[in-house]
Amino acid sequence: MRAMIRSALATAAALACTVAFPSNADAQRRGAPGGTRAPLTTVSVSLGKARYDARVDANCHVDERATRGNTRAYFVVMYPWFGQRPAADQPQWHLNLEIRRAARAGAYDQFTFSFVDGSKSGVIQTVAGSPRIGSGTVRVTTRDSGARFDVAGRTDKGVTVRATIDCPVFQKSEGVSG
Repeated sequence: MRAMIRSALATAAALACTVAFPSNADAQRRGAPGGTRAPLTTVSVSLGKARYDARVDANCHVDERATRGNTRAYFVVMYPWFGQRPAADQPQWHLNLEIRRAARAGAYDQFTFSFVDGSKSGVIQTVAGSPRIGSGTVRVTTRDSGARFDVAGRTDKGVTVRATIDCPVFQKSEGVSG
């Protein structure tokens, strides 16, 4: 019994330390004291007549392990970061853009875009081997340390979607093996 109590106390203490002393990646992500905060991502989305504009702490990264033949996304943009809830003073909507590696330079024809704000949502998916949802295109304009993504299309319900996502820098991927 004492061993179980000690184990529970040790687990609680470890959890408290994780919350009180976030890792460097967490500190950078959330702009905590002592961490260097990555520049904010500018997002503009129109979903039908609704419009959303904000500068948010999005996860923008490139996965070099993505190949044309595997299922990994090459460009990834997430807001909020995976597993995080946006702070109360931040937009409460969710955005995800995943783009497969191009077969030839600049031809990004396989992507998934999703946006959710309460009851309003829109999805476009043009990935081979997956159900096609809506239709659309994505244009990628790369620069030294980041990229701009322009999405245009329609959801499967016919709602017009336009999005511009400007990631000033790509963060390092925090995948399991790298």
